[in-house]
Amino acid sequence: MKDSYLSSTNPAKFSRRLLYLVALILLLPLSACLKFPTQQGNVLKAETLANIHKDDSRFHVESQIGTPVLRDDLHPNRAIYMEDFIDPDTDEKYQHRVEIIYSEAGRVKSIKRFGFKGSPAQDD
Repeated sequence: MKDSYLSSTNPAKFSRRLLYLVALILLLPLSACLKFPTQQGNVLKAETLANIHKDDSRFHVESQIGTPVLRDDLHPNRAIYMEDFIDPDTDEKYQHRVEIIYSEAGRVKSIKRFGFKGSPAQDD
């Protein structure tokens, strides 16, 4: 009967496994060189925002674009949605913002969009 695990294995097989392990450890830092797009906040697409109109309920709005990034206790009828996106190809930063004001009944009173191409701050 053999005493240790190392003595029972084939030395060539053991050295090959060790070589694979070392190669994996050396190649692992290369995965950090990949650049992925950074997106923070809500995903605000013009097509989705086109589905939101005056007198829509708060539930309808949140089911379309998600929970607001900013809710203020001092202004409970205002919801602010933001999206920060850095394009990995050009390193250009985009920022979109939507501010929705609700009535006391919880219906959309006004919508303001900021940072969308071809549309300055607009109020619907």
